[in-house]
Amino acid sequence: MNQQKDNHKITPKLRFPEFQTASGWENKKFKNIAPLQRGFDLPSSELKNGKIPVVYSNGIQKFHDKGMATAPAVITGRSGTIGKIHYLDSGEYWPHNTTLWVTTFMGNVPKFICYLFEKTEIKRFSSGSGVPTLNRNDIHDSIVSIPLPEEQQKIADCLSSIDELIAFEEQEIYALKEHKKGLMQQLFPQVG
Repeated sequence: MNQQKDNHKITPKLRFPEFQTASGWENKKFKNIAPLQRGFDLPSSELKNGKIPVVYSNGIQKFHDKGMATAPAVITGRSGTIGKIHYLDSGEYWPHNTTLWVTTFMGNVPKFICYLFEKTEIKRFSSGSGVPTLNRNDIHDSIVSIPLPEEQQKIADCLSSIDELIAFEEQEIYALKEHKKGLMQQLFPQVG
């Protein structure tokens, strides 16, 4: 995104027709759009089997009996796996201490914020040679451009529908690979 002054407005190259005459996008710091907080410690000894997802830097890995936050949720890795953005639509969840999570969306569309984080490529803010880490303050001061919520929703809906098509195609590809594997087992004779 464009690194310009906070009060300067810009217009994207591509815009939905109903927003062609709308004012430009505002440049704001991330902390004024979607502030981040470090996740919560959850030692393995305290993990109790339940239905609440525990979101680690690499995604949902385990389930617990209580949550620390309520979706919608935008979560990213703070330590270890950095740059992958996780989104939850609904329900409670536990953001693990290896993550950073959005504490409030400040009137913005959560799914749009998820895509904004993806576009920003927050991995570039990481440091550390062995295990990469991400400092939320580095992200907070980054300036990004953002439209009004109505345009955010339209963009989020468009990109979500493409994500659904991608997921469907990935299932189709998986099914074809499994079919190929089965055919190969039958077409080639077993030795021995």
